[in-house]
Amino acid sequence: MRRKGTRTIVERMARECVANQLRTLTRVVTGIYEEQLRPLKLKASQMVILAITEKRGQVRAAELSLMLHVDASTLSRNLERMRARGWLEEARGGDERSRPFRLTASGKKILREAFLAWERAQESAVGLLGREGVANLHHLTEKVKTAASADRKGSSR
Repeated sequence: MRRKGTRTIVERMARECVANQLRTLTRVVTGIYEEQLRPLKLKASQMVILAITEKRGQVRAAELSLMLHVDASTLSRNLERMRARGWLEEARGGDERSRPFRLTASGKKILREAFLAWERAQESAVGLLGREGVANLHHLTEKVKTAASADRKGSSR
């Protein structure tokens, strides 16, 4: 490949890479939430885990991993930190390998405290992306989740 052709391809990769654009968007938007949640010593990813757990009453790590499209080791580290802070506890039921967990009283309290911070972050994120941008984001997220779910079902056969 000629030098000029390589430079053109590299420039195009840097400019058009969808993965890079998504990672930049994620870092910027996550930073908005992290800034608001910082006084609570709560990460945005942990807030979502708390919210889903509260909504469901209890959840297994494997279910949460599928719901959030996050690998088990990353989720496990987050769950351990949250247990250490007293926000989560094992629930009864299930076998030794996959016991469900639920929020503790402390976890419910931090989730209530996080609500105002979340509202401020949400308002900032919507302001940055615009309502149409947020609607497009929801549409794309559902599209990707549906495709990923279909892929999982197809590969488990």
